[in-house]
Amino acid sequence: MKHCCKEMEFFIREGSVDILYEPMFRGYSIGMKNGTSAQQTIHFCPWCGSKLSMNLRDKWFEVLWEAYDLEFPLEAKERIPAEFKTDEWWKKRGL
Repeated sequence: MKHCCKEMEFFIREGSVDILYEPMFRGYSIGMKNGTSAQQTIHFCPWCGSKLSMNLRDKWFEVLWEAYDLEFPLEAKERIPAEFKTDEWWKKRGL
């Protein structure tokens, strides 16, 4: 995955800043330093200000519910098709 700028690529690769790219959801987030594993979705690059790709987390749940009758997919992980465990599902659908 090519990110918006060299700084974003560096910090995601390096891991020195708690910034995360989740290919499965095509989304970016920053870890919250509050003693939990909470993440805050971000919509713009903190370094160059570019608008980031639309996070597809809600769409992931929607497609699994409508196409595979998985209303609560995280409670039935064994039923989630393999393509939905990677970025394959959204690339295959041209999202």
